Amino acid sequence: MTIKALIFCQVEHKAMRKVIEDFKNIPEIKRVFSLTGDYDILAEIEVDSSEELFDSFAKKIDLIEGIINTNTHVIMKEFIK
Repeated sequence: MTIKALIFCQVEHKAMRKVIEDFKNIPEIKRVFSLTGDYDILAEIEVDSSEELFDSFAKKIDLIEGIINTNTHVIMKEFIK
């Protein structure tokens, strides 16, 4: 079963480009967006299990320098227009 989640990130402004490039180098990250508002970056992640989601954070995402805070939301159902 595929699990998709949205990762909202607050990022040090001097690290924006580096964080975006780091996300683009993680195979599980499917799309990356630059945002205005409370969060600077939105990344969409797609994995096969909750264990893989945990590992993606523990071994990759949490290690990216420049990320101040994340707020992750698992997608329960996708509606396509």
